[in-house]
Amino acid sequence: FMRDENTLLLSAVKNGQSDIFIYKINDQSVTQVTNDVYNDIDPSFAAFPNKTGILFSSNRPSGNAPKGDTVIPSRFRYNVFLTDPNVKSDFRQITQLTNMKLADARFPLQYNVNHFTFVSEENGIGNRYAGFFSTRRAGLDTLYLIGDEILRNPPRKDLDSTLKAWERSEPDSIGYVSITRDSAYTFPLTNYQSGLQETRGAGDNNLVSEVRREGDLKFLYKLRIDENALRRRNVNARPTEYVKRLQEQERAAKGQAILYDTERGREKLAAAGGDTSGNKKDLFQTEFEPDTLATALTSQEIQEFGKPNPLAQSRIFDYRRRFASEYLVAGFNNQVLVNRFQPYANGAGPINLNNADIFNGIIRLGTSELMEDMKFTGGFRIATNLQDVDYLVQFQNLRRRLDWGLTYYRSTLNNFPIYNFNDDPIKASLTNKLFSNLYQVNLAWPIDEVRSFRATVGYRNDRVVIKTNANYPPALRLPDTVMNYGLIRLEWVHDNTLNPVLNIWNGLRYKLWVDVNGKLNNENSNGRYTFNVGGDLRYYYPIYRNFIWAGRAAFDMSWGTQKIIYYLGGVDGWISPRFNQNNRPAPDASYAFQSLALNMRGFVQNVANGNNAVVLNSEFRLPIFTTFFNRPVNNAFLRNFQLVQFIDLGSAWNGRFNGIARPQVTYGQPPLQLAVKTGGVGPFVGGYGFGARSTLLGYFLRVDAGWPMGGFFTGKPVWYFAMGLDF
Repeated sequence: FMRDENTLLLSAVKNGQSDIFIYKINDQSVTQVTNDVYNDIDPSFAAFPNKTGILFSSNRPSGNAPKGDTVIPSRFRYNVFLTDPNVKSDFRQITQLTNMKLADARFPLQYNVNHFTFVSEENGIGNRYAGFFSTRRAGLDTLYLIGDEILRNPPRKDLDSTLKAWERSEPDSIGYVSITRDSAYTFPLTNYQSGLQETRGAGDNNLVSEVRREGDLKFLYKLRIDENALRRRNVNARPTEYVKRLQEQERAAKGQAILYDTERGREKLAAAGGDTSGNKKDLFQTEFEPDTLATALTSQEIQEFGKPNPLAQSRIFDYRRRFASEYLVAGFNNQVLVNRFQPYANGAGPINLNNADIFNGIIRLGTSELMEDMKFTGGFRIATNLQDVDYLVQFQNLRRRLDWGLTYYRSTLNNFPIYNFNDDPIKASLTNKLFSNLYQVNLAWPIDEVRSFRATVGYRNDRVVIKTNANYPPALRLPDTVMNYGLIRLEWVHDNTLNPVLNIWNGLRYKLWVDVNGKLNNENSNGRYTFNVGGDLRYYYPIYRNFIWAGRAAFDMSWGTQKIIYYLGGVDGWISPRFNQNNRPAPDASYAFQSLALNMRGFVQNVANGNNAVVLNSEFRLPIFTTFFNRPVNNAFLRNFQLVQFIDLGSAWNGRFNGIARPQVTYGQPPLQLAVKTGGVGPFVGGYGFGARSTLLGYFLRVDAGWPMGGFFTGKPVWYFAMGLDF
């Protein structure tokens, strides 16, 4: 069953049990909805008033059936259940909507706004049934996280004993889960003489399909939803003779059939100190039918017959971790993998923060533990020149509230322009290779579902090796240039957005950060420390359905004895970027790293540069087909096709943070150059234009045409072809 082209809902067997899964086709990721010993089949999405979820058939005895490792598989009838896939599985509410006694309820699906339908042989012949669904909020359940244990609405004594066992004075965290009181009234819609085998939804035109068996033949029908039958509810599906006998046997089993042995049974239970009311519940679930008073034996009588206690040899085994492959991705990529700072290249461009190539092939593999609290990620990326290669290895531990991980990243770049011709003309004239190694420890402490505090501590090693040159044999004896840095990064993250459609968000998210880089070796250096603060705030305002306005404000400010230079201009993920070579960095500034200030459309890279940068972006994003059409679009290109109107403002300057001024575009080479003040607003250079986005061959591509603010669509626009989402 598919909710959209990217989401596949299915029932599959994993570890010998049938459960419900959600498979994302684009991401090739799987989310497990149910995880227990019961058989869960026939899933379908449903959206009722005030509640959405997944309808499925299951042989679980009830919605709150036990899910422990000691639970024995159920022999109950299949009934229809409803669950919410957006809630974490440990606290997911499962509601039973039907209660079939003599037959299974199969193939549930939404029938109209308030009704669902299913197939059952409750009267002896397969017929279509309907259920009227209603829900109302029942309150909140309180969750207490103490160590590795989670208590749900615990009594005070249980809470105190758990705190004492974990040596805590208060819970580590407290959460809340919304609970609804769901109900359904079921009734038959048909009274067929031939059996209805199965049914499916048939699009959005109030149609359903069904397969009926008549003799040795099967017929497929496409029917319109019968609103009259839903309203009248007057169909009487009379039971067959066979079902009548089953009903009589069931009534006899619940009646006086075993009264002949009741007194002796009650005397035995009374003598053993048991319950003589006849309402005693079993303490343990078994796969056998419950014993009646006539056949019940005490444990003493079992020992007299010489039968061993089946629990005498039982033991508790330690949990052993099990890892499995989570995803394998192969494709093309030009995004920044780990770090967006490169060694300073003396003003040379264009700038590719991923590596020196504009297009790269990537293979990435993810492995996770069965409980998905420990993950390993590895991959490598190779450029089209088959020489520039990136390697990435990550480990994440998500077992407790404090998430931590380890990252190793290695990048190789050929002929990186790190040498200044005026300072070292020999090395600047020879070919080289840059080896960058990054070792990081990542920490994350979530405050709640929206906010989190993150920290990164790392070590960075950049080594530049001069290659051999047949025309210059002394190149073999030239020493390597080695730069070692200690890195610290602190982040505050706030993300309260929803993502209804690809590249469309609703809500607010922002991130603030502080970077401290210290050079560990001080040879041939004018300083040691680099400081940087920055932020990125994004707000998405819904206008009409999926049509939104997206606004962004980002800034970076660097200071210290060695700074970071930011080049203003271009877009993120730009394929084949262009660079303004005439605008040279300040000669009196000492830079250690370089990066980009994006997006600034209407200009190429390096319309301005400096150790400070500010960017303001405004976009109106209109997904054409998902906004104006009320039916699913199966083609990914059409479904994700978006038109964009944008306005960009930005500035980059050198010196103190209060020295902001509108940049100037420089033409010509020294000693004769012409500086022209660019069009913009206040101290910001400005650009505007239009663009389009969509998915092609599984990649989200962007194309923009931007004009500077010097006139109204004056001159030729600057075209941008890029990969990636959002700004």
